[in-house]
Amino acid sequence: MCNRKSGWLLAIAAVGALACGGDQSGPSVASLVGTWRATKAEVVSAANPSTKVDLVAMGGTVRLVLTDAKTFTLTSTMPGAADDVTTGTWTSSIDMLRLAYGYGSWECDMTLTGNSLSLGGADTDYDFNGDDVDEPAKWYLTLVRE
Repeated sequence: MCNRKSGWLLAIAAVGALACGGDQSGPSVASLVGTWRATKAEVVSAANPSTKVDLVAMGGTVRLVLTDAKTFTLTSTMPGAADDVTTGTWTSSIDMLRLAYGYGSWECDMTLTGNSLSLGGADTDYDFNGDDVDEPAKWYLTLVRE
């Protein structure tokens, strides 16, 4: 969901960005900690929302690991490409997840229902037409606990 065809997650970098430090009425840290696998990883053009790509449907994989120490590792892999790994720290509030990494962060709307985690709306860039020029986009992830 980033700027690279095969490394789109660098811009996503974590499924999720968490804005605050855990609100009591939101999901607990314990309920978010674990390894999450994307069943859908969609990048949507900011300029033309009808232009979208599902990276999982294209054969890619996305895994998000959230630790109780509030660190994360987001790994995305596209067929024929090296893993794209982003690490950093995470925070959460009632309905937001924030993933902070070296030079930025992703803030996502978050919904946790049992073993299903939905993250979305984070700003990213993606090369939709293969011309090596990234365009503004939003990313949306549907993940299940492994």
